[in-house]
Amino acid sequence: MPIKSLPFLLFFLLVSITVFSQENLILTGKILDKKTKQPVPFVHIGIPEKGIGTTSAFDGSFEFKLPAAFENSLLTVSCMGYDTYSKSAASFKNGSNIFLEPAVNQLAEVVVMDKSAIVDIIRRAVNNIPKNYPTSASNLLAFYRESLTDDSLRYKYLAEGVLKVYKTSYKKDNEGQVGLVQGRKINLQDPLDTSFNSGLSSGHMAAHRFDFVKNREDFIDEAYFPYYKYWIENITTYNGRTVYIIGFDKEKEQTISGNGKTKKKKRSLADRLTGKKEGDSAGSASARMKGRIFIEKDSYAFIRAEFEITKEGLRKSFDYPLYVGDWKANKYAVNYRKHEGKWYFSDALREGVRTNGGRYANEIKITEIMSEKGNQIPYLERLERGNEFVQLTGKYDEDFWKNYNVTPMSEGLAEGMQQYKNMIKAQEAFSAANLAAIQAKRDSIEAAELQRRKEELAMNKEITPEQLEDVDYVPESLRKVETMKKKFRRFKMSMGLGTHLMTTGYTPLTINYLDGKGGTILSLNDDLEKRDFEIIGRWDFDISFHKNFFVRLGWGFDFWNSIYKDRAIGLGFQTNLTPNRRPVILRTVAQYSYLRYYRKVGNAENDAGKFKVEGEKFKGDEIRLSYGSHSHNLNLSGEVAIELNRNRELYFRGTYHYAFARKQDVWFRETKRPFRADHRLPISDSRLEILSDDKLFSSPIAPQETLSFTVGLLFK
Repeated sequence: MPIKSLPFLLFFLLVSITVFSQENLILTGKILDKKTKQPVPFVHIGIPEKGIGTTSAFDGSFEFKLPAAFENSLLTVSCMGYDTYSKSAASFKNGSNIFLEPAVNQLAEVVVMDKSAIVDIIRRAVNNIPKNYPTSASNLLAFYRESLTDDSLRYKYLAEGVLKVYKTSYKKDNEGQVGLVQGRKINLQDPLDTSFNSGLSSGHMAAHRFDFVKNREDFIDEAYFPYYKYWIENITTYNGRTVYIIGFDKEKEQTISGNGKTKKKKRSLADRLTGKKEGDSAGSASARMKGRIFIEKDSYAFIRAEFEITKEGLRKSFDYPLYVGDWKANKYAVNYRKHEGKWYFSDALREGVRTNGGRYANEIKITEIMSEKGNQIPYLERLERGNEFVQLTGKYDEDFWKNYNVTPMSEGLAEGMQQYKNMIKAQEAFSAANLAAIQAKRDSIEAAELQRRKEELAMNKEITPEQLEDVDYVPESLRKVETMKKKFRRFKMSMGLGTHLMTTGYTPLTINYLDGKGGTILSLNDDLEKRDFEIIGRWDFDISFHKNFFVRLGWGFDFWNSIYKDRAIGLGFQTNLTPNRRPVILRTVAQYSYLRYYRKVGNAENDAGKFKVEGEKFKGDEIRLSYGSHSHNLNLSGEVAIELNRNRELYFRGTYHYAFARKQDVWFRETKRPFRADHRLPISDSRLEILSDDKLFSSPIAPQETLSFTVGLLFK
């Protein structure tokens, strides 16, 4: 798993470089119904061939950002029930209205179908999932938003973020992963208070939770067909293709009458097999949703669903992935869109009503699809299912999303944002200078009160002068500072200088990088010089959750002629060896680390001009080649620290490193250029040929077990 982390990071950096670092075109306009001239909300606007897109707002307006390199691509506007609109992005004029032609209602052409025929359409759509949806993992870029109101429907907060999403194959039922690129949170009721939380978790997992096709929600699950009734509600078009709109609801309980009496229908075989009792309305095999499914007629692909949980269904308080907890209502709308012959999860909107009357909404929009095989998100960068997204985001900034496509706000949320901006303006009067003056005035009043108390006590002949001096006063502002200092001591930062004993022997190497057609792009004959150690620097952060226990995050780096990049995380124990004297602290730490260590072999002349290494473009005249490995290690450290003063310690640390998994690579880096291309390639790649004394070479350059020693300062 962790071995795949670097390709994902490189993939994301490449996306950022090739898409967002370019000058963006910003297309704006409004989408209207051609016949009624009314706005058409929540329409998809995008470049299908590039897998990027956005959505129109509730008033039909849109803002679509695309790289200038895509200006000659076809801009497509598509919406269920309308003919698709297409036009070159370069020929689109900002501010223009786009008029969509309503599709012809074809319900009259439908031959009346009974339930078995309609169920057969759903069954065929389920059977076609492997053909219609991705059969390998994929990476997506998404925009996520969640909001919550109080019982008066006033918005309490807004949290938004750009997410990187790893989706697993539709042949597998395991949930994918999510990582945060950047985010923000806004307290819409009190802009000065940033300590709020939602109490709602897993919202950011919406791209996985609301994917009803992958999760095989029960209204498309054959085991539940007997509990639902289905009907053809309409037939429409999407992107020029005919689409069935199939309604579904709970199958009404049938009755059998006789002799003037009414009795319930006999329990079905499915009821008896699943153990569902008479009167159960929210059992494990009962219908608990109602809504509509949209199925493309020719391919039998699910392309949309609108559904809600029935009152009986809501009696089940734990129903992950759809919802967890007590709710009055939950409604969903989920869309898919086609890219390179496959249907991908596109967007979802969930609106829920809390038991106290508050409204919760979370929505996700896939703004970019990467069709190449996906890479997992690095473990340490993943957002866990149980996280509250609102706790993970940053501060509000008007220009926060300048490089990303986002989804427009709903009308109510847009009004809440306007109220928020009005509050910000009203609070400008409370500047830092004014607040400081108010605090100083308060302190002077309290000081005067203290003096008055001392004068009163001085009149008491039983109070000695020494006792009077013990009457102390600390201004409120200083008390707050002292409290913050105590809290801050939970966080400690250290920096150090040391040596890592990594003995590497003298090795003559020949490195050839081939073009795959029998030609050679780069060739280097040089020696890997003998070296016994590396001089390294370290940064570490300790987070104490108990006086004796802490979490340590660490980073290590080299200074010259090597590539040494270490990231570590682990748990530590500490104890004071001299409680009654200057503190001498003993710490032991166990950490997992991910180390990239490469030694320079030499500089190869680039006579081939421009070439690529796994998509990274190189064009420098000289390419530095380094040989080494990336490894996963267990680090065990022992450390002694001497307190120099209350805020600083001098520490001495020794660490044992054990590499339990590693792979060898060659690192390519341009030289003599201000913006240098930089990439590594596994030696297992067929384009690499590595020889030592005319024999294939693939050995590690460092021992499996090594030691390092560090001395430094710790600040607290």
